[in-house]
Amino acid sequence: MKRVHIAPTLLDAQLAVDALSSLGIVTHIFNVNAAGALGEVPFMQAQPEIWVDNDTQEISAREALAGLRNALPRDEKKCLHCGEHNPGNFLSCWQCGRALPD
Repeated sequence: MKRVHIAPTLLDAQLAVDALSSLGIVTHIFNVNAAGALGEVPFMQAQPEIWVDNDTQEISAREALAGLRNALPRDEKKCLHCGEHNPGNFLSCWQCGRALPD
């Protein structure tokens, strides 16, 4: 087994595992219940870790996760009504609810 990713949250870990699973890569999430130990143990030791079952799939898993990170929208849209900055994938402003420009 090889660790391929440390996720910031359990939700992020599950999304990554689901994506890898769709590619036929068998994974495991470690530290699933470690969030309850925060404060007692360092946070870096309590974050969810994704491990691949087969060592030969390590590179494929890392490449797939890197591709997912690069696919996320990084641009922002500024609301013409209230001036609030919104993530690039939003269609309406989270602050005032008005439609955002394309």
